[in-house]
Order: sequence, then structure tokens, then C-alpha cells
Amino acid sequence: MKVLLDKQRFGPWALVTGASSGIGKEFARRIAAAGINLVLVARWEALLQEVGRSIAADFKVDYRALAMDLSQEGFIERLTRDTNDLDIGLVSPMLAPQIRASS
Repeated sequence: MKVLLDKQRFGPWALVTGASSGIGKEFARRIAAAGINLVLVARWEALLQEVGRSIAADFKVDYRALAMDLSQEGFIERLTRDTNDLDIGLVSPMLAPQIRASS
């Protein structure tokens, strides 16, 4: 896997939302391939843990899985509290669009 990220530039940790599947998961893998540790954020704890274990094993990085719904009020306070001890230099927001039925 060719990696274009510079760990020296972005620091030791990156935060990836939507990390349990799809594009967010692939972004997490590519960031980890550069040797950058990950904060993985999505709604499903079990999937996040599975993704985190796989990425950690494949790329020898650390991860922190945070199951939360970013559309819910108060998420920013929890996210801040749960990552306050980390030096996060890269944020990769992969937000799923909300699909609503029109009335």
C-alpha cells in the first residue's frame, strides 16, 4: 500500500469518523499504513473494535475506539473528554448522509 502521509507532519494520532466501514475504514487503514495511531469513531462498538484490532495487527499502530453518534447533542463534549490526552494532528471526517423521508 503506497502511503502519502507524513507522520512527522501530522503527528502521532489521527481521528477518523465513520471508521467502522466503507470509505472511513479505508481512510483509517491508509492513515495507519503511515504509522499514525488512530481514534476510530462510529456508532457500532463491536465493528469499531474489530476494525481497530485488524488495523493494529496489520500496521503495528495503537487505536482507540469510540462508539458515538455524531448527530446526537453532546457528542463534542464526550469526544473532547475521551481524546484530551492525545496529540491529534489529522482529522478525517467521513459522515454518512442523513436520509429522511419527505412529508
